[in-house]
Amino acid sequence: MEALKVLIVEDEMIIAESISDMLSELGYEVMGICIRAKQALEFIRKNPPDVALFDIQLKGEEDGIWLANQIKEIHSFPFVFLTSYGDKATIDKAVNTSPYGYLIKPVEKQNLYGTIEVALKRFGEILNQNENEGFVIRNYFFVKENYQYVKINVQEIDFIKSDDNYLEIMVGTKKHLIRSTLKDFVKQLPADTFQRIHRSYAVNTEKVSSFSSTSVSLGEHSLPISKKFFEELSTHFKTLS
Repeated sequence: MEALKVLIVEDEMIIAESISDMLSELGYEVMGICIRAKQALEFIRKNPPDVALFDIQLKGEEDGIWLANQIKEIHSFPFVFLTSYGDKATIDKAVNTSPYGYLIKPVEKQNLYGTIEVALKRFGEILNQNENEGFVIRNYFFVKENYQYVKINVQEIDFIKSDDNYLEIMVGTKKHLIRSTLKDFVKQLPADTFQRIHRSYAVNTEKVSSFSSTSVSLGEHSLPISKKFFEELSTHFKTLS
């Protein structure tokens, strides 16, 4: 399971380092600290984060609001504004960029955690209007556990089992439960990697060790396969008879 990657854009280094320390203590990975908007934009183009914190009042030609508008044109991830100003004029100026939250400096640890988790939840709900508890962003899979969203690399998933309107996501020996139908969820996954093998199962084909007309083996797991999906899986692997 990978930690969520957070970018900090803040020109006061004492504040930035304090936030960085809190993020690390909370289990997030700090990708870096940028002190200028244009510097941050270049960084994001090469290394898009999962979540970003933008100071509104950055020094230099461009501020955090300019950066937020630029980001919306080229990337899709939630961002939260940092500000020392809680006045209406500042908030009104920033709200047009559709941020996923605000943090008033000095930032407190619990507020930081809560704001990031709420931002992720809102972002996921926007991506998936059916309000599933799990949602895929780029190559990552987010699962709600213990009141927070944890990040899982999609390629680490072994298989998915359907149980009515719930899914069991198997990653190694760990099982994650989300609310969704198998059909809807598989649509979000890479089609060249994930295949349905049964009305109740989908597998990561890179994890398949063997298969026959009746079952598919993934390590210690043996899953049923239907005739229809056996033909599709055979085609996928381009088997030779």
